[in-house]
Amino acid sequence: MSESTSAPSAAGNATADGTFRVELDLCIACDACCQEFPEVFYMGDDEKAHEKGDQPLDKYNARTVVDTCPTDAILFSGELPDAPQELVLEEVAGWEAAWASVRDLPEDLLERERRYGRDYEVSEEAGYLRIRLQLPRKVPTVRDRFRFGLDSEMPSYASHVYLAGGELSITAWVTDPKVRVLTHGSTSFPGRFTTTWPLPAEVVGTTHRVDGHGGVEVIVFTDTATRDNWSWDAHFITDRCTSCSICERVCPTNAITAGEQYFIDPGLCINCSVCGVYCPFDAIETEDAAVVQKIKPKQVPKALVHEELCSGCEFCEDICPFDAIAMRLDEDGFNRIASVTPKACTSCKLCEQVCIKDAIVVPREHTFDDIGMSYQSYLADQNKAPVPG
Repeated sequence: MSESTSAPSAAGNATADGTFRVELDLCIACDACCQEFPEVFYMGDDEKAHEKGDQPLDKYNARTVVDTCPTDAILFSGELPDAPQELVLEEVAGWEAAWASVRDLPEDLLERERRYGRDYEVSEEAGYLRIRLQLPRKVPTVRDRFRFGLDSEMPSYASHVYLAGGELSITAWVTDPKVRVLTHGSTSFPGRFTTTWPLPAEVVGTTHRVDGHGGVEVIVFTDTATRDNWSWDAHFITDRCTSCSICERVCPTNAITAGEQYFIDPGLCINCSVCGVYCPFDAIETEDAAVVQKIKPKQVPKALVHEELCSGCEFCEDICPFDAIAMRLDEDGFNRIASVTPKACTSCKLCEQVCIKDAIVVPREHTFDDIGMSYQSYLADQNKAPVPG
């Protein structure tokens, strides 16, 4: 016989016996309540959520509203009703065998630490502290994951980074309604967590990113000059990403990998911006956190060869990851010069960077740090030579 379980939704009419209030000391300005229930809450000038005086008495289920807050900052003056039962998870056939095959295996202790916000590193650099916390990447192997046929990959957590009382905190919480059902039935799967670190007195600001692999990286500045001149190590894919895969296909260094949200490996990114040039959704930022402006495909500039300067050294042909450059015999029948196949060229500028004669250029404004021949050596050492697209 099939069984089901349910998670809260926003339907219901049980607010008539009470009103909502925000406990400001607990509010982290995540804006969840204001986004979900704009008739009840608003974001004030103090960057805190506040309750409205004229609250609808029968529009939302009070339990749903209270449970929306990840820090329990929303209080309700009346008796909270049961959560409405709208989301139904159906059992899948044969789940018992799948569960039996893993139920006695040891728990993934690293993933359990991540569910409590305990997988992090803190390092101190000149002018700043770097804190990196890894969010969970796998749904725990609890019984109901198999019972209801849920995927093993953890959906993205929501997270909020904030300073208060000389401490930095990261609060993160499960947003996927199906996975949130599992948090109610497991002792090692909290629906949210908050991790806090004490900070030095000279903090002058922070910045942070949450990458496509669930890594929260926070920079806490202790020096004004460092803060004002800060740049990240690599380009970054934001939550506007739709996983269309265009960036992955045009990246010249194979720095981009797939997932729920695509991810740029800072160790491979050379900040050439070609991913953002092709991204149709303005989802890629530079190392300076500026959105890379896309260019219409037919208007993307291609590499041009100044034939009078080309010495036929073959550096550009060797470095091109897309087989867009080949050497051809010059009209004199003796010298060889580079020739570009425009259709294969992505304007990544690698050829321009390694040309020792300035004989090949890509007429695109963006420039990045010189890489020289050391880049070829790096790829050889890492055994990560780009695969032609």
